[in-house]
Amino acid sequence: MDVSTLPIAYLIAGAAGIASHLFYFRIGEHHMLGAVYLQLFVLTCVGGTIALARALDASTYDALRAIIALASCWLLGLYSSLIVYRGFFHPLNHFPGPWQAKIGDLWLSSRLTGLNAYSVLHSLHQEYGRYVRIGSNTLSISDPDIMQPTYGLHARATKSDWYDSAYPHHSMHTVRDKGLHDRRRRVWAPAFSDKALKEYESTVNELNESMVRRLGDYEGGPVNMQLLFSLYGFDVMGRLAFGKDYGMLQTGHLHWALDILAEGLKIGGLRLPTWVMRILIEIPGAAAGHNKFLKFCSDELKWRVNKGKGFGGKDITEWLLKAYSNEKNPEDDHMLQGDSRLIIVAGGDTTAAVLTYLFYYLALDPNLQKRLRAELLPVTTGMDWTDKDLKHLNHLNGTINETLRLHPPVSSGVMRNAPAEGLQIGESFIPGNTTFSVPQYSMGRGIRSNNEE
Repeated sequence: MDVSTLPIAYLIAGAAGIASHLFYFRIGEHHMLGAVYLQLFVLTCVGGTIALARALDASTYDALRAIIALASCWLLGLYSSLIVYRGFFHPLNHFPGPWQAKIGDLWLSSRLTGLNAYSVLHSLHQEYGRYVRIGSNTLSISDPDIMQPTYGLHARATKSDWYDSAYPHHSMHTVRDKGLHDRRRRVWAPAFSDKALKEYESTVNELNESMVRRLGDYEGGPVNMQLLFSLYGFDVMGRLAFGKDYGMLQTGHLHWALDILAEGLKIGGLRLPTWVMRILIEIPGAAAGHNKFLKFCSDELKWRVNKGKGFGGKDITEWLLKAYSNEKNPEDDHMLQGDSRLIIVAGGDTTAAVLTYLFYYLALDPNLQKRLRAELLPVTTGMDWTDKDLKHLNHLNGTINETLRLHPPVSSGVMRNAPAEGLQIGESFIPGNTTFSVPQYSMGRGIRSNNEE
């Protein structure tokens, strides 16, 4: 008997696909199992072909055809149920947005032409308003009232599955377990105490002087400030994070690690769903740039650990290593490896980006330059000064804050999950377990759609 001639088998396979979606895939998180599902699907098809050929005494070819037909029916049922549910019954259906975004989470990624997610999201908010559906279960929200429940002291929103992208290399920033996050913060806290910050000042001042000397080399000529701030930011990061001098300000050339950093972060800028990221990481060579970046971070940590005690001057890693005093090889700890990545990205790349935009606006406005000089000279001339002397300078801090408003380092926002009971933000209710981001680029511009104006 040939299963391929039995319509009831196809119906059962299709019904099983529908049930798989409704009672399994629709519920909970599955982003960590994408590669496992693919492997199980292939193994089931192979195993089913062998079993069917033996059970029915059929040829391998006929058995394979039957299995392909059954698998196709299962997939048809699964994706038909998914499309119908997302298109007509999903709790987010009352939120505006492109209709394609309702169906698939790859829609936003397909719209990006580079690292321009902030620009695409900005255009969507201009068209649709403060709340835009950008994925099957994902919103982009540019509403100031969302900030407190998302990032405030008693925030109810939690970290989304995006933070599992580089698992198991979690850092204090990416760990989703609140208890573990709190414990990790206690490990980090001494590294940013007043005592520690005071110890870092001499290093920062030394590199500031190197930056000024490097600028002096260009007197009377054009300067690539983006390049110089990349050199400066990475040198500062190296000294404060690992006590390592990359010497880029001295040589005027980019360290090869900056190329790895840019390549490693590029995949994150594509806004791929987490399940896709996890599958790519599992495929040899598919995430080569990302893996090179992870290796570089681990190598820098290993270099710092191997320097041992007696290293001159405190750095952030030295404070972190105090929590590993009883461990023989702390550099093998996944959490510490993740923290090294956090230091490298947050300490160098974001600093360079903000400084580049800050000086861009200064170059455009000579009057602003004059006001800042007039404000800074009485504080900095002929005396030793620290950051505390600059805290109350209105023009300086206002310029910095305006730069951060217009060009935040993480311009397209980070992903959060609404609590199970949902979030009421003004007149808008965000259903429970909805994933959302708050694009800071749009938030800083007070976006409203044409219909709201």
